[in-house]
Order: sequence, then C-alpha cells, then structure tokens
Amino acid sequence: MFSPRLRRLAAGLGVLAAVGCDENLDVANLNAPDIRRALASAQDVQNLAISSINSWYLTTTYLEPHAMLSTTADANTSNFGNFGMRFNNLEPRIAYANLSAGSDRAVTESPWNFNYQTLGAANDVLVAVRNGLQIPGGNRPWVALARFSQAASLTNLALHFDRAFAVDEDSAIAISGGAVPTLQPYTNVRQLAAAKWDQFFTEVGTNDFTYASTVFPITGGLTMQRLRRIASTYAALLDTYNPRGAAEAATVNWARVATLSAQGIGTGTAGAPFDVVVQGDNVNWYSYVNFYGNEHSWIRTDHRVIRRMDGTTPAPYAGVNGPRGTSPDARYVSDFHRCGTATATPPGDGIITGTTGSTCAVVIGDPARGIYMQSNWFHKRFYSHARTSSTAALTAVPLFLAAESDLIRAEALIRTNGDRNVAVQLINNSRVTRGNLPPATTAESDATLLGYIDYERDIELLNTSGFEFARARHVDRLQAGTLRHLPVPARELETLRLPIYTFGGVGNPDRLLAPVVGTGTYGLSNYFGEERLLETPKGTMTLRFPKRTPRPYELTLGAQ
Repeated sequence: MFSPRLRRLAAGLGVLAAVGCDENLDVANLNAPDIRRALASAQDVQNLAISSINSWYLTTTYLEPHAMLSTTADANTSNFGNFGMRFNNLEPRIAYANLSAGSDRAVTESPWNFNYQTLGAANDVLVAVRNGLQIPGGNRPWVALARFSQAASLTNLALHFDRAFAVDEDSAIAISGGAVPTLQPYTNVRQLAAAKWDQFFTEVGTNDFTYASTVFPITGGLTMQRLRRIASTYAALLDTYNPRGAAEAATVNWARVATLSAQGIGTGTAGAPFDVVVQGDNVNWYSYVNFYGNEHSWIRTDHRVIRRMDGTTPAPYAGVNGPRGTSPDARYVSDFHRCGTATATPPGDGIITGTTGSTCAVVIGDPARGIYMQSNWFHKRFYSHARTSSTAALTAVPLFLAAESDLIRAEALIRTNGDRNVAVQLINNSRVTRGNLPPATTAESDATLLGYIDYERDIELLNTSGFEFARARHVDRLQAGTLRHLPVPARELETLRLPIYTFGGVGNPDRLLAPVVGTGTYGLSNYFGEERLLETPKGTMTLRFPKRTPRPYELTLGAQ
C-alpha cells in the first residue's frame, strides 16, 4: 500500500490544491480520465507548466515550515501557538510533536503536500511532452519551467525532510504501471534533485526566451537565461545547505558549488548580479516569509541576531527593555526596529510608518511561556509587505538576493583554497556596501572569513528565501536538542502503515530515526472539521490568508 498522493503524481490527478486551504487531499478523484484527456491539449499543458512556477513560489515562501524553522534556529522568535513556533521554540528543546491530530502537524504536512503537488504538476507536463505533445512555438520554454519546478520541489524536500519519495517523470510512469515507490533518505533525494538541475541546464542550453510578466512577475522580467541563473543559485544552495551538520558539510563537492554559484544570480561569470524580487498582488503572488517575518505583532527578531550587531544586547531576551545601543553595522538601524516608546533613541524607534497602528508593543506574547522567547526588536527591512502594513502583500519582495549566491560562492572558494581575492570581494558586497563594516581581507584566516559569511547570512539574508534554519544547521549553530530535519508527516506514515517517529529534544536523536516520544506537552488542540483555532496576541481567531484564485485544473477537482 502506498499513499494516494503518489497515485495522483502518476495519473495527473489534481496535485495542486489552493494554498492556504485544507492540505488533506487523500480523497478519491473520479475525474482522472478527463484530466488525462485535458493534458493532451497543448494549451492546458503550457498553462500547467506556468502554474507549477506559481505553486513552487507559494510553497517556498509559505508559513510552514519556515516560521517554525526560523524560530528554532534563533533567527526569529515567538511564543504564540501558530505555525509550530511555540513548542519548537522551548528551551531546552523538546521533540517535534509528529502527531496526525497535533496542533503543529502542519509544520510537516504543508511542505510535504505542497511540494508534492507542485512536483506532480511538473511531472505531468514532462510526461505529456515525452508522449509527443507539441506546444505551438516550441516546447523548450515550458519544459524549462516544469523542469525548474521539479528540481526546486525535490530540493525543498531534500532540505526539509529526513527522507521522502524521490519521484520524477520516469517514476511517475512506473507508478501508474503499478510500481510501488519507497521512501528514500535525504541524501538520495538530494542526488535526484542535483541530477534534475543538471538536466535543466542541458535542456535550456544557450537558448533564450522572454516570458510574459504574469508567468513569474520578477523585477526586470523573466527570460530563459535568467531562469537558468536562478536555477544555478538554487542548485548551489541545495549542496551548501543540505548537510545536517559541519562534519557532513566538509564532504560537500565545494568545487561544484563554486562553479554553480559563479553562474548564478550573484557576482560571477553570467552577467550583472540581480536580486529575484517578486511583485506581490495578495492574490497569486505574496511571501508569507515576509508577511509575518517583518510583522511586529506576531514574530520578532531573536535577540541572538541583534547581539551579533550590538554586543550589549542580552541574548536571549531577559525581560530588560534597555535603550538601543550602538553598532558598527549600518543595518542595525536601517533593517531592525526597536519597539518601545515614541521618544526612543534614535528617532523612529517605537513608531512605525505606513501601518494600521502607530506603535509596536515593547514585547509580545505571554511571559509565562518563557521570556527568552520574547523580543523588543523586529525586522523592518521589508515591512511594506508585512501583515500590518497598509500595503500588505502588495509590494515587490525579495526571494533570493544576489548576496545569497555571493556568500555561497565565497564559502565554496574558501573551502577549496580558491581565489581569496574573489572570496573577500563577494563577502564585502554586502558586508561593506550595506553594512558599512570594515572590509574582509585576504590576510585573514579561513575561520575568520567563514565567520564573516555566517554573520552576513544572519543579518543580510534574514526573511528572504526562508532558509535561516538550513544556513545555521550546516555550520552547527543550532541549539542542543534542536532537530536537524523534519520527519515524514504522521498522517502520511499512518497511510503508509509505517511507524511514526520524530526528532529533537535534549538527549534524544536529532537526525537519526527514533520512535516518537510518548511523554511531554505536545499542544493538542480541538479541530472542527479541518479548521484550526489559532492563538493571537489578543486571544484566538481563524487566520485569514490572502486569497488565491484556483487555476483551471484545480477547479476540475473542486475547491479543497
């Protein structure tokens, strides 16, 4: 027996449900023959390729698992019971509650379901093309979109989970013929993802094509060659962030990472650097990483991040609301807001412009849950996209910064004894240009330069691609007892009739298979159908997500 979700991957059955709606898609679909016939239409297959990019983006910037992972990585902090933040932010760390009826179940279910939904759509496109379908004007631009979505979804699964189903268009055909897939360790999933990135590069080649702005509304527009550069950075990100610790990171093929990142969106051999900045419309395009990551009334910046800029800041928060200190890093003022009185120093602290309210509370959340989970700082760099902004989810918002690609390349060069002049230039692109810090130099040790890279990732890349956890994981910067990856969701394991397991908790395995912990507080809550009651600063409510218009093939299945 295997998951109905995988049957849909093989048969082209509605693998994309509206993001923000019920994730439980394990239902029979009687429309499968009609969907298969629809995929014989060139226009429908082209639309499916386009939709796979939208689905990948919304999945990659979704609340789960990123809100929980950023808090357990001590980048952001919150003690509200939403998105897995409260219980996975406890100190000392406890095991993740991998329970099919637990309040934190969406931490694993959302990325699992949504990535496979995207992967299924991409596989459908690639199977249709393999079967001889011809799209007017040529298949190559649309195959490129589907291959990108396929490789990116596999990358996300490898980064997040200890194991997953490594499925592509070949295995989708095999599954439709009766083959039974098996869960593969994250190393195997990474290997398939890397192979799909390589296949993408081969298929795209030097060809170019300009996509309509609606396909992926990034600043500067999307061409096939720009997509290739984004893919190069993504593939380098996969290898850099996939290790579960420093020992594993030492075994990475850093020469491959250096080559890939040099061809990416940052400073390198492929042209002028560019940031991947997506125009939000609060309907089809928005980043929940920023909708909440720059949100002063829900998620705050962990004091551990602030302390890296200003050593006088207590970390973690200890209940003392001292004045803003000083820092040689210009981003201490430009990117971070200290909540407090309107007369705080420097001018502006405590006052937020362009918001539905005028000030932010000094701290938020119940101190009885642990004052160390509180903070009087929040990240304001992309506040215009945040929930309480008057332009919430309507602004252009970064996904990948050129700095992310630069720092990956710098790390690879240092680890391979490469060109140190280039490495320090890449570090200084953000360290000096935005941070106004003393330049890194070639005379400094590898350890010092790698420390600069780690610092830049913590400050410069906060609330962009959502990979704060993976960045900290591969250099062993996570607290003791913090899990190193997510388990397969309990609901999926129950469907597969496999034992339920989890990770984390001081004294428990953080990355090896282990039975689920049977004691402790897991924060169970009542469910009314599939609607969760969410804790807010003022009580409980049903969270209202930005709307997303279902795509044509989603309507075939009915709203979920």
